Amino acid sequence: MVGKRVVVKLGGSVLSSPEDFMRAAEVTKRDFEAGNEILLVVSAMKGQTDQLIEMAKKVGASGELLDAIAGLGEVLSARLMTSALNSIGVPSVAIDPCSPIWPIYTDGSFGDADPDIPTTCGAAISNIEHMLGKCVPVVCGYVGKTREGKLTTLGRGGSDTTAVILARCLRADEVVLVKDSGGIMSADPKIVGNAHKLSNLSAEEALTLSMGGAKVLHHKAVRYLSPTVRMRVLSIDGGSFVRGGTIISGHIPELRVEVHEKPVSMVTLIVDGDLNNLDLKPLSESKLDKAVILYLDEPPEEVIEKIHPFVERGIVKAISVKRELAMIKIWGGAIEDVPGVISKISDPLASMGINIHGLQTVHNKVAVFVDWKSKEIAASELEAALG
Repeated sequence: MVGKRVVVKLGGSVLSSPEDFMRAAEVTKRDFEAGNEILLVVSAMKGQTDQLIEMAKKVGASGELLDAIAGLGEVLSARLMTSALNSIGVPSVAIDPCSPIWPIYTDGSFGDADPDIPTTCGAAISNIEHMLGKCVPVVCGYVGKTREGKLTTLGRGGSDTTAVILARCLRADEVVLVKDSGGIMSADPKIVGNAHKLSNLSAEEALTLSMGGAKVLHHKAVRYLSPTVRMRVLSIDGGSFVRGGTIISGHIPELRVEVHEKPVSMVTLIVDGDLNNLDLKPLSESKLDKAVILYLDEPPEEVIEKIHPFVERGIVKAISVKRELAMIKIWGGAIEDVPGVISKISDPLASMGINIHGLQTVHNKVAVFVDWKSKEIAASELEAALG
């Protein structure tokens, strides 16, 4: 049986003691000896990065020096993991930023650098790909360096980002994030006692959850997921890195402007009660005080007919409809990198005399509603402004 090419990220929460390193090494050995090509990305041991950053700041370190100190925990983890693997007969090589085969390159934004994908992919393919299947490379997560050799870090969740980028560059079958939980849960199990593990999610769903505060994933990592690479989130308790957990598939475009294919009606309701059992499927909706706005691509007459019984029951006081609107959705992983994104949407439309009838934001998505007849020029202006 042909094995998988898998990049496995081991977080600090599962690397807290020598026993944890040996346990991870044993799981790696089983998967490696089963014919899988394994590359490990390791984080610092739990709490170590915060301690290093605190000490570095107390002695006045900043910029590149602060990043160089902050990443020392990953260097230690890589060497401990390599020692553990070699001790049980698994050939392994530790790869840190001082290694001549280091693969992760970034821009110079210390503390929260963005990866230089072309340079990183070139280095990963040239320096590491030939090692896969012959040994287990162990790469420091979180850290990187510029093409000029300056040390950087990828920000919080950076080890997840390291693993996703290497999986993308090395054309892996899967990138596996090993967490405390057995996968992504339906809610925080510390709050909801009957939370259950999700078997699968789309990349868009995963990004929305992570930007909404789900700590099991970092949104920066999901942003770089390749459409050809599955993401798997699991616990080491399963005894394997190549099965179980939650599977995330698909990818997030950097930035996309899309026009909904049908005209949209904006239905405004003045409410004075509970709108349960409203038999409508809005594309989007907004609520503020006693006003509810529904955006639908159903015929307005049918919508009003469905809503009017709520008027007769005293739940809705009045209904108004604005017809023939276009819904333009702007979304993607790069939304978070566009400072003042709302003004970059509204300003170019205002300069063209295009009125905005509604605007909504949900994490990495913005929907803007304009006159249907203005949709082409509005979409073109938005692409130019955000490109």
